[in-house]
Amino acid sequence: MSGKSSHTNTDMKTKLLFLVFVFVLLSYPGHGQNSAVNETSQALSSGDPDQANSIIAGLEKFIPDYQKAERIPGVSVALVYDNEIAWTQGFGSANSVNKKPVDTNTLFEIASVSKVVTAYIALRLVDEGKLSLNKPLHSYLSDEWMPYSAYRDSIKLNHVLSHSSGLRKTSREILFEPGTAYFYSANGLALLQDVIEEVTGENLEELAQRLVFQPLGMKNSSFVLKDELLPFAASGHIHATVLVALFGILMLVNYLIIDMAGLVINRLVTKLWRLRRIHFILMILLTIAVVAGVLLFVFGKSFIIEFAYVTLLAGLLCLVLFFILYYPVRLLILRVVDGKGYQKLSSVLWAVLLMVIIILASLKIINVPVPAWPSYEARSAGTIRTSPGELALFMIEMANPRYLKPETAELLRTPQIKLDENLSWGMGPGIYYSEEGYALWQWGQNIDFQTIMIVYPESGFGVVVCTNSDMLNPDVAIEIARVALGGDMETIRAAIHLEYDFSEEE
Repeated sequence: MSGKSSHTNTDMKTKLLFLVFVFVLLSYPGHGQNSAVNETSQALSSGDPDQANSIIAGLEKFIPDYQKAERIPGVSVALVYDNEIAWTQGFGSANSVNKKPVDTNTLFEIASVSKVVTAYIALRLVDEGKLSLNKPLHSYLSDEWMPYSAYRDSIKLNHVLSHSSGLRKTSREILFEPGTAYFYSANGLALLQDVIEEVTGENLEELAQRLVFQPLGMKNSSFVLKDELLPFAASGHIHATVLVALFGILMLVNYLIIDMAGLVINRLVTKLWRLRRIHFILMILLTIAVVAGVLLFVFGKSFIIEFAYVTLLAGLLCLVLFFILYYPVRLLILRVVDGKGYQKLSSVLWAVLLMVIIILASLKIINVPVPAWPSYEARSAGTIRTSPGELALFMIEMANPRYLKPETAELLRTPQIKLDENLSWGMGPGIYYSEEGYALWQWGQNIDFQTIMIVYPESGFGVVVCTNSDMLNPDVAIEIARVALGGDMETIRAAIHLEYDFSEEE
């Protein structure tokens, strides 16, 4: 197929503005909507999967229907056919408030798909002689990266790239002998980042630009979100249920803070403490936590700002609902009962209030956009911003490497650890075996973005799907990929939801 179609109808120089956010309570899509999606999917899969035109036509019909049913603000897709980009198109909004449309230049955060790019960088450094496949990674570092362990000097490059290093997800302890089990962990990639920055004297962003983005023509791709890229960046969208869930916690925190202020005032006036010491200590700790969240929001320059932002939104929601729901009911109770009766009814009041919270959390509420802030901290496991079209260029290189030595390229698709009969992990991507042949793949999800890329190296057929929300559905992107590729994705779906045989507690 020749030519590329695009969907560009917006001025990319327009700054992303976060104007207001509005919460609208909406129920889950009805049976009729889901049925329409299923019918569309069946109609597409019944056609000839080898015809790019029919696949594109099917996707142009399927994606808007599916997007509407799942309430995903924006979707962008790139289809690779015979190792070339056959089609790329955007659907919906990059920001649900200002309705800026998604186009082929819109940048999405691809989360864990960044890991495969880091893996490719490491293999390029192997070709340059700066990294060895047989040398323990810890030996490259001048400082102690992890506590002493009998397995510390056993962790090599293939282990961290295939998630068999044994490193915990959240600490630098080793759970098992490297290479003997699979345990998905970003910590191995963190170790690798420190190693490659030490041996090269370059930071990860500089290496990515030199070894990946510039050679492949990925002009707007970056591990950091620079100021000049902000006009192209999609806003992530957080499912408001998350905010409601946080509200349930933060409401209590705020209430305790209010109580603490009253306690201090009471102490100053009456010289008496009317609260047990443990409760007073708890309130102090909670106050410190909230203040820390505010400081992170104001001064933070990394991904933690996003969490702080969500926390502040939840705090605002907390105050609104607190005064709307709690105080009117409290005043009503005080009008009909005396103070002693109120004390007896206070637990009932809280129970009713929490029931309201649960009801709100059970509803599917529209996405709340998270503004894209500049960020200057590259993280090997998850901070790349790119478009599906540019990520597709990397995917083509991964399937048929031009910048790696043949023996090094082979390592990408050589199983390093086997998960089951149809699924292994190479040095970077997952390896999926099916009737259509083997595929290289990687999936990424943060709280407000979701991405999947899948490519069949033998046929040169692949797809990249990016969304700027997951609406608490981890299968949104993979469902679009399933329709595009026409194959069975249950193995990959199972890998995403893998129940690890090895427990972190062991």
